[in-house]
Amino acid sequence: MKKSILITATPGTGKSAVCDELNRLGYKSFGIENIEGLFTMINKNTGKPFEDYDNNDFEKVKQSTWICSKQKLETLIKENSDSTVFYCGTTSNLDDMLPLFDKIFLLKVNQNILCERLSTRTSNDFAKTKEVQEWVFSWKSEWENHIKEKGAIIIDASKSIKEVTENIIREVHN
Repeated sequence: MKKSILITATPGTGKSAVCDELNRLGYKSFGIENIEGLFTMINKNTGKPFEDYDNNDFEKVKQSTWICSKQKLETLIKENSDSTVFYCGTTSNLDDMLPLFDKIFLLKVNQNILCERLSTRTSNDFAKTKEVQEWVFSWKSEWENHIKEKGAIIIDASKSIKEVTENIIREVHN
């Protein structure tokens, strides 16, 4: 069965690691936040792309919004509609993107695990500072509950990447 699957979560929860594992297992999977031209960091104050955005500058982080082009994402999904494909990432305008997917998975970990992952990750510098981490924690539960209400399947991402990925694959086939 051909499906478009979204794997989303807060920063540092394991979206990129799951994407890599799915690809390693032979599944088609895209880390959509890394696709050139698909996302734009917008300055909330001006409504224009950020000229000097910095993940370590808390004021700039709070002033920003990470926007995905729905049209470009739709094109990517249509170009890859020949099989089940996983799209891993998140965006500030996620609600607009949800109808594009057959299933949505939400990776969740507790705050202690998330803090450890954010502090030690090497693939991305977002939320490495305590200030940005506290900001993420301030909206994490509300955002996760919102995505759950939109129909997301919750996946415990505190387990090994292998177990998390196996749980997702099992749920895709249910």
